[in-house]
Amino acid sequence: MVKVKLRDVAEAAGVAVGTVSRVLNRNPTVADPIRRKVQDAIAALGYELDPVAQSMRGGRTRLVACAIRDFDIPRFGIFIKEAEQVLRAHGYTLLLSSTTNRPEVEVELLRAFEGRKVDGVMMTVSDEGDPDVIAALAAARMPVLLIDRDRIESTDRVVVDHRTGAALAVEHLLGLGHRRIAMLVGDTKAYPSRSRVQGYRDAFLAQGATPMPRLLRDRVLTPEDAFRETMALMGLAEPPTAIFVAAMDMLGGCIRALRTLRREVGKDVSLVAGADSELAELHAPPVTAIAWDLAEMGRHAATMLLQRMAGEAADAARCLTLPTRLTVRQSCIAVAPPAAGG
Repeated sequence: MVKVKLRDVAEAAGVAVGTVSRVLNRNPTVADPIRRKVQDAIAALGYELDPVAQSMRGGRTRLVACAIRDFDIPRFGIFIKEAEQVLRAHGYTLLLSSTTNRPEVEVELLRAFEGRKVDGVMMTVSDEGDPDVIAALAAARMPVLLIDRDRIESTDRVVVDHRTGAALAVEHLLGLGHRRIAMLVGDTKAYPSRSRVQGYRDAFLAQGATPMPRLLRDRVLTPEDAFRETMALMGLAEPPTAIFVAAMDMLGGCIRALRTLRREVGKDVSLVAGADSELAELHAPPVTAIAWDLAEMGRHAATMLLQRMAGEAADAARCLTLPTRLTVRQSCIAVAPPAAGG
């Protein structure tokens, strides 16, 4: 079979070769009637775009990389699905990789992405203060957007207002009379955990109360960590009356520990999840949880990166913050607060 060439499509559509090229590259300057004529000619002739040749001509690979901490976090799938749909609609293919939450891997991935000549990167970083990561981001030749990280202000960011969400959760528990409120949180070197701890303390301060340091457990990064810390907390002489599982995707480990100890959620202990999920919704009783729109987050991240890659964004780095809300369910009960001075 004779391969259909660009000039064949141009002749069939009665337009210039450059017009066909602009249609293939989704250039918005092409009028809709002309675009349809070219698309009809492409379909009639069976023309197939050569992505390698197109990349060589345009200096682009039409590839975007996304590097996240761990593939085992189901909720990240919502973000990735929405981001991928936006990118695919603009002719990009999304490559997915895991950082394993280690700075040295993040630096290696940035270099690898640059070697593959990807057009842009979306990623998380484990330690926003790591000098090697900061240097690698500054040296990157392609645009990089950080997912839920706020301290590296030279880079575009999309973040969630975890501080307000955590404050809402703890305020809810304080309002029910709880004072021994435990918190399971991830690594405070990263924005989500750091801001959740701030929100936890904000809520106590607003009530004129003081959190108990021994009830705050950080670096809870796996369900096994959540299980172990919950077991330890409930083994204290004065165990918490409420647990705020602020680490993402750690609710299952906490619930498993409570079941092992035969402690009933909503009866023996109150429970709030830091990220809403099917488990939180379907657990008996359903678990009160903080929620935010991960689909919206994925769409915004992809759109901001597309704008940066196209040179349509302002020179200054941008930061978009998405709101959180508290979904109150049946996992929390009222208790008598301790007497003054107790």
